[in-house]
Amino acid sequence: MRTKMNFFALLVLGVTGLTLELGTAASDDPPRTARYYRQQAAAAYRAKDYAVAIDNLKKALELIPDHPTLFYNIAAISALQGKKSDAIAALSKVVAMGLALHPERDADFDSIKDSEEFKSVLRKFESNKTPIINSTTAFTIHEKGLITEGLAYDPVGETFFISSVHKRKILAVNKVGEAKTFADEQAGLWSVLGMKVDSERRLLWATTTAFPQMVDFNKDEENSSAVLKFDLKTGKLLKRYVLPNKPKGHGLGDLTIDSNGSVFATDSLTPAVYVIHPEKDEIELLLENDGFVSPQGLAFSGDERHLFMADYSTGLFDIDVKTKRVVHLRPLEGATLLGIDGLYFHKGSLIGVQNGVAPWRLVRILLSNDFKRVDRLQVIEANNPVFDEPTLGVIVKDTFYFIANSQWGLVDDKGQLGPADKLADPIILRVKL
Repeated sequence: MRTKMNFFALLVLGVTGLTLELGTAASDDPPRTARYYRQQAAAAYRAKDYAVAIDNLKKALELIPDHPTLFYNIAAISALQGKKSDAIAALSKVVAMGLALHPERDADFDSIKDSEEFKSVLRKFESNKTPIINSTTAFTIHEKGLITEGLAYDPVGETFFISSVHKRKILAVNKVGEAKTFADEQAGLWSVLGMKVDSERRLLWATTTAFPQMVDFNKDEENSSAVLKFDLKTGKLLKRYVLPNKPKGHGLGDLTIDSNGSVFATDSLTPAVYVIHPEKDEIELLLENDGFVSPQGLAFSGDERHLFMADYSTGLFDIDVKTKRVVHLRPLEGATLLGIDGLYFHKGSLIGVQNGVAPWRLVRILLSNDFKRVDRLQVIEANNPVFDEPTLGVIVKDTFYFIANSQWGLVDDKGQLGPADKLADPIILRVKL
């Protein structure tokens, strides 16, 4: 899972474009990065130097060729230049990705809005809103305002664990659907994010970060982060592995466990992967990489030779944890691998919760036999009416369970929840893989 409020605006589509996508670039970023070129494009756009803006956006696309917002921005500027065919061609790239935008709401497209070509693109975007639903409801938690994020499963106790960002707790749900508090703020929890069960060692691992969206937020703790280790038998917190917020803040989000009991966790705020080896029992930096912007989900291949990682802003990576070699998997033509939060390995493919694009969707990413490339992206679920930013999940045998409605958009950076009539009970869906 990403550091939501920092990275959500980078990829969400369907809203007028350039400042949304480009306004977050850091001034000290080195030249010739995609972010640098987006920053240059934004400055040129504001100055109405559209040729320079297009040139920089195309340079960014060379580095992130499956970035739908870049295509959208190229389309918008092309329309401002009166280049209808270029605008339609760029929008058609986003259509082909299965996404749905609303360029008709954007004044940048005023010059081409009455054309038949533009209306045809709008019809295709509308077609991409057709629901694809293969899931059923597994269970519902009758407690509003949790802002749920992580999901884990203990096959021994037949218990699901659900994490709360806002209420700073972990709920345990038994096989008959009864929910109770497993751990809360008294155990030192901040916002609770990703979780994994080590059923062999009877442990529950969870990440927690001090976000402003949580109750009783202390500004001095902001972006402090930790991995937590719980005893599943007693519910006792065994240890906190803390990353302090100085000199840099951290956002430990998702995690995974290998067969030896080592825990690997992503930091989406200061991009990196961390590890806790059982023999050392301390958190250590595994690796950083210039290609990492917002690391999210982690998933080992069956033989554990590949640790796949989803970066919200740059796509999929294959990490060799022994050599620390990092390979950026090339994106697919006509698809996007950006905006993936949760990531899971299943029978040679990756399952991704892609909540950084519109529509939110669940996808299967089919890999080549040698895992060196992505062969195809298949949409498992999209446009489900109960979706309100789906987040993380867990595979139980051949069934994927996932949080359908985290409702991140209903809590602000002051920890205030939205109107009571907008809040819904959290729903966990299941889909046969």
